[in-house]
Amino acid sequence: MPDLNFEVRGATADDAQALSRLSSSLFPLGCPANTSPEDLAKYIKKELSPERFRALLKDERIVILISKVGDALAGYALVARATAPPSLRSRAQLELRKFYIDSVYHGRGLAQVLMKEVLAIGSEEDEEGRIWLSVFSDNERAISFYTKYGFRIAVGADHQKDYLMLREDVINEEEVS
Repeated sequence: MPDLNFEVRGATADDAQALSRLSSSLFPLGCPANTSPEDLAKYIKKELSPERFRALLKDERIVILISKVGDALAGYALVARATAPPSLRSRAQLELRKFYIDSVYHGRGLAQVLMKEVLAIGSEEDEEGRIWLSVFSDNERAISFYTKYGFRIAVGADHQKDYLMLREDVINEEEVS
């Protein structure tokens, strides 16, 4: 595969439409197979609309990083200043709320660069780089990816079968390949 020329930068309001399109197409892929189409449509309409992204971009507690290949939005990460749930028993104050890469770009290095930018935000906010996230327990690809970056399953599946994962100790960058 040819090398990709991509950039990672902070999102702006001008990116809201593209963020909505990409997240609306990718969100269902990380959901349980038995999720009803009605529930998916309702969530997408409410939480993944361009208007919702514009509102998120105005929120000072939210950082959205985007990755573009040429003019195409290839992926994004949404990091929120949010206290970890008590069940995690952690002082983590950052949540990796969304991390999506268009499947066309899987295995091309883009996710690694985007995750390193997320971890840099974590290190700026917390010297121990603590970040937490929630991931669907059957999403083995995502769990494997997060594990490479020092996240571990910290709390078993909740009623939606999501794991809470936690990254507390900064790991050597050379360990991640």
